[in-house]
Amino acid sequence: MLLCPLNPLPKLFRSIQALRAVAALLVTIFHVSMKMEDVAIYSPFLRCFKAGSGGVDLFFVISGFIITHTSLSKINRPDQLKPYLKKRFGRIYAIYWLVLLLAGILSLWLKAFAPSLQWLSYSFNPVGIVKALTLFPTHDSLLPVTWTLSYELYFYTLFALVIASSYFLIIPIVLVSATLLNSLATVAGLPALFEFSFHSFLLSPFNLEFFFGVVAYVLISRYSFTIHPVLLALSVSLFFLAGELIDPSEIGLRIWGFGVPATVILLGFVRWELSGSFSYPGWILKLGDASYLLYLIHIPAIMMLTQALMILGFSNYVVLANVLLVGFLAWFSWQMHHRVEKPLLGWLTTSRPKTATPQKTPAEIILYETAPVASVHTQNDQAAALS
Repeated sequence: MLLCPLNPLPKLFRSIQALRAVAALLVTIFHVSMKMEDVAIYSPFLRCFKAGSGGVDLFFVISGFIITHTSLSKINRPDQLKPYLKKRFGRIYAIYWLVLLLAGILSLWLKAFAPSLQWLSYSFNPVGIVKALTLFPTHDSLLPVTWTLSYELYFYTLFALVIASSYFLIIPIVLVSATLLNSLATVAGLPALFEFSFHSFLLSPFNLEFFFGVVAYVLISRYSFTIHPVLLALSVSLFFLAGELIDPSEIGLRIWGFGVPATVILLGFVRWELSGSFSYPGWILKLGDASYLLYLIHIPAIMMLTQALMILGFSNYVVLANVLLVGFLAWFSWQMHHRVEKPLLGWLTTSRPKTATPQKTPAEIILYETAPVASVHTQNDQAAALS
């Protein structure tokens, strides 16, 4: 129930960092469970994580919330377009290109010396490489999860249009409306109402989840309300039930099975944080900051470890080894975030004066958003979520 306008929001949401960590872990364990099915190993524990694919949907909702929170004040301010694009696109591409390069080198080495450990067969053709580097929609990549990054970039681009001019707001409004109509038609078993080149991407139901995040932020920023624990529990239950009932490829259904509950969960956790009734352990906040790296690297690691153990005849230890691997990857992702990703993004997003003339004012320093437990926050722009 809506009560009254809310006081100004904090610049940093620890609950969002925690949810990013949860989303990354869900996706990672889901892929472990998929690999176990692939090698015919049954695990009751991993069977519980069929809903892990919904971590992608949670990431998309988080992205809509965070970008609105950090960039709403930039709308209709074209002078803010360049720093916005620099920060958002740099956040996606910088570490992705580095990881993709290392994955390419590793893949070529495995192809030459240990082909049985290759996590997927990939043809290194120039067109495919360019598509993967640019994250062009429908690209093939050595990092299979990167299809979700194409949607992230699409959402960033739409938001950039509104930053350039509020007149462009009509574009996302039309796209969201057409997407909603197409999604409802698909759920009803009817053909899509709007079909054209790339309509399956531009009007994908996944894009509605970014919109859910935008709506969630508007609700949080304008009203004070509570999410009853029973409603929150029902949303969590529906989220996990959707994993049992909905095939991940049924995009039109998963939006309602994963996306809507994820939005309620996000609202509940943020409201708990704002009411001061809940705190988060430091490790989950750190993992939230490193969630992008964990998201990028986990599939090759899971595939290679599982295939190596199966070849060596240690099938009885595959599940345990992968559970331990998830813990190691979480730690390793944090280390790489702290030692590589954060310094890299700090360097990329720091404005530098073109000349050292005394008449010019110092260039604005745009700090990279770090973990909420760090001491050098700008506390105004969390990194957007990623599947």
